[in-house]
Amino acid sequence: DAHFAAVAQYSRRVDRPSYQQQNPFVLFLDSLTFTKGNPSLKPQLTDAYKLSMTYDKLPLFSVSYNKTTDVIFNDAPKQEDNKTFTTPENLAQFQNLVFELNFPIEIGKKISGYAGNQAIFNHYEASYLGSTYNGKRWNWLAYWQVAYKPIKTYTLEVSGYYISKFLSEFFTLKDQGALNLAVQKTIADNRGKLSLNFNDVFFSEKTRGSVLYQDINVKFRQWEETRNVRLSFTWSFGNQKLNASRSRKTASEEESKRVKTK
Repeated sequence: DAHFAAVAQYSRRVDRPSYQQQNPFVLFLDSLTFTKGNPSLKPQLTDAYKLSMTYDKLPLFSVSYNKTTDVIFNDAPKQEDNKTFTTPENLAQFQNLVFELNFPIEIGKKISGYAGNQAIFNHYEASYLGSTYNGKRWNWLAYWQVAYKPIKTYTLEVSGYYISKFLSEFFTLKDQGALNLAVQKTIADNRGKLSLNFNDVFFSEKTRGSVLYQDINVKFRQWEETRNVRLSFTWSFGNQKLNASRSRKTASEEESKRVKTK
């Protein structure tokens, strides 16, 4: 079928530790918790395999598998008396398997968008603090963006994501998500754009988790001001036909560069 295409990919990637990961200075998070870098970190090596299918050049389905050795755990915990500190460490290997399904949303001429799902399996194997850590878990990720255009100059949009409980290094993180709403009005033949955005409507984008390994038992909660309302106005100056031509040319150049790197 001319609409479908399949692509198989393989890559090997070397990830070098960042400056912050190697910075040995201590950063205090609170009176009982602190973190510091590790100057002796080594690069981690990842072998990545991916088989993907597209429909009309849009992503439809993919399966990917990644295996990383000398994995850099950003937050390897240690206990000193009643204090806990974390530091990056190279700790054995990590395997990641992802099944991804994406699909467009088209209802009549006024509703359009896309949605997707991922089934993710993470598996960590590490020798740490005289014991073996064997952490593994499946989790689910869903995301969507749908726009409704009642008339030519107005657009209503709903977007968001949800991720179930998942594993990240030694951390087990609880489910989280966000729902966002937006209204957009264009004026003066699309030269002006007025947008009203309401982000994280239910204030649900919070990080909550725990670490339970040997004698380390830590629970934490972290959140930022993700729920907010923003009103913005933009105006496009200059010749609109010329700007559109430049935009198409720039997009084509970027796509060509992206394709050449694979």
